[in-house]
Formats: sequence, C-alpha cells, structure tokens
Amino acid sequence: MAMGEGKKKYKYDIVADQILEEIRKGRWKVGDRLPPEAELALEFCVSRVCLREGLKKLNVLGIVKIMQGDGTYVNEVNPSEFMKPLFNLLTVTENDIDEIYNARLFVESGACRLAAKNRTEEEIKVLKRYLDNMEEAIAFNEFASYSKYDRKFHDLLVSASKNRILVLISQMFNDIAQRYTDRLNRDPKIVSRSMMDHRQLFGAVEDGDGDFACHIMQVHLERSRRALLDIEHSE
Repeated sequence: MAMGEGKKKYKYDIVADQILEEIRKGRWKVGDRLPPEAELALEFCVSRVCLREGLKKLNVLGIVKIMQGDGTYVNEVNPSEFMKPLFNLLTVTENDIDEIYNARLFVESGACRLAAKNRTEEEIKVLKRYLDNMEEAIAFNEFASYSKYDRKFHDLLVSASKNRILVLISQMFNDIAQRYTDRLNRDPKIVSRSMMDHRQLFGAVEDGDGDFACHIMQVHLERSRRALLDIEHSE
C-alpha cells in the first residue's frame, strides 16, 4: 500500500511515494546520497519546493536523512523506532504482560528452532561468550550487566534463525519487554533460574536440536511471565 492511500494526496505525497519506490527497487541503497534536488525535481516533474516537502516527509519517517549542506542520504530503517510512541502508551498491567510475553514466546521459540538448524560456528562462539559474560555478572552481583548480555543472547539467538522477518518482529517485542526483563533481572533467585535456562538453550542450539531449543524457550518465557506477575501482585 502506498503511503497515504485512502486520503487526499498532495504532490509532495506523490513524489515521496515515487522516491520510496525507487529505494525499494534498489536504485538507491542504505548510505547512498540521493541526486541533487534540481535533478530529482526534473525527473519527477515537480518544483524544488514540492520535492523538498516530499523529502521532509521521508526524513520524518526515518527513510532518508537530510544533512544540511551535504545532501540527503538513504537511512537504515529500524521498525522499532516507528513503534516507540505505541510502546510508551503501554503500562505495566497483567494484560500487557500476558500479551507481550505470549508474543515473545510465539516468535522466539520458533526462531530458536530455526537457529538450531541455521546457526554458524561463529554465532556459537559469540553465544558462549555472552553466557560467560552473564556468569561473570552473576558472580559480581552486577545485574545490570547480566540484563545487558541477556538481551544480546536473545537477540543473537533470533538472528541465528536467518529469518529477517523474525528478527525485526523480535526486536520490536524485546524493546517493549526490556523494561520488564530488567525488573526480573534484579532478583538473584530469578537470575539463577534464568541462567540455567540459557545454558540449556545454548546446548540445544549448539547440538542442532531444534525441538528441544523451542521447548526450553517456551518454558523460559512462561516462567518469566509468571515471575513478573508475581512481582506485580506483591507490590
């Protein structure tokens, strides 16, 4: 669906759509500088004022970045940035927690199954390093550090699935869940149990056992969901 479909389209909307389509087709890639304004205005048969408005729209969406005095560049789009306003509306309620963790369970358990099949030896090495970092954080009661490497571990597991859609969806869910996860990771007993889950996850992915990796992730996230609800009830 083109941007703004179903609403009245102004000329700058149309030129923004046209430029976006060229980016989608690969004419301009991430990091590329767009041609000068005069050249683009001529190509798309609009005034330079109209072109600038179209570029401003793409800039607001994060698709391009306008550098004053240097031109306009194609941005690397991060979907989670578009979702931040929605994230900020969410409050810590039981319903939110259920929905977020159920969504994570669905996405990350499937990603773990694929990761066990598609992971590389280099990814295994990095996952092991993250486990070591988490162990060290526990030893020194550095729970903020534990939380940091916990997130890295989960992100890399999903990345190892080699499915870009799962990676993008997981990133959005984990951005929401991070503030909840940080609360869990302040409890030594919860962290100790979580660490055991991570070791099992690592072993299953390393061994290529997708079914077991999927199962452990489901158990891990369900346990996290229940623990967070317990914290909510106790406060």
